[in-house]
Amino acid sequence: MGARAVRSSWIVLLAGLAVLVVGIGLLLDGTGGCAAAEMRAGNKCITDGDGAARTLDQTTAEGHPAAPLTLGLGGLLGAAGVWLVFFADRSVRPVTGVGDRIELARRHGWRFADVDRELLADWADNPDFGADQRAYAVLRGSYQDLEFVVFDFRRPGSGSAGTAWIVYLPHPSRTFVEWATTQQPLYRRPLHKVGVRSDAIVDIGREQHRSTDPEAVLRQVRALAEIVQRFEARTAASS
Repeated sequence: MGARAVRSSWIVLLAGLAVLVVGIGLLLDGTGGCAAAEMRAGNKCITDGDGAARTLDQTTAEGHPAAPLTLGLGGLLGAAGVWLVFFADRSVRPVTGVGDRIELARRHGWRFADVDRELLADWADNPDFGADQRAYAVLRGSYQDLEFVVFDFRRPGSGSAGTAWIVYLPHPSRTFVEWATTQQPLYRRPLHKVGVRSDAIVDIGREQHRSTDPEAVLRQVRALAEIVQRFEARTAASS
């Protein structure tokens, strides 16, 4: 995540909050007060010219005419700021090429390959991968003693590109498939679409993912590894 992106997100959030404060001020300023063409005298508002008077308790609670618009704008900016700061995926878009994964492989001693023709052979029954599909921009490494692989793929038929993350079990287990498919609370953000096999678990992204930030690349890996580690802990406890 770049510092400029983080700074811009906070600016949007703070600007939204500031506009909200102004809107609230306008709302309160126009509630229970005198209009522009009126002069206040005690608890009465006297209209210039004809001298007509009304008491303040007869004023409407509509506030300043610009208050609703200001509050609406502040709410939109605030909501956008919250989304940008806390939920937006700031990964660099695919136009940056595969230099991010090459750099990560060099930096951490991981392995990178332009194409892997065998990786998806065992996932041919998955409709997102299909048969005889190749994996591209393949990054292999180890996270907390669990082997993982990150790669791009193209969906059969549509040809749309996506990124997938696979974490392998230390030892294949048929029990893992049954256990993992019942752990719905674990399939939360940042995971997108989880698939399970006796020796691995995969998360299939909607689009390609690019980032030079290791933490961004490892978010899905970490979430998948947590599922595997919970299963391993359960297995060890029951043995």
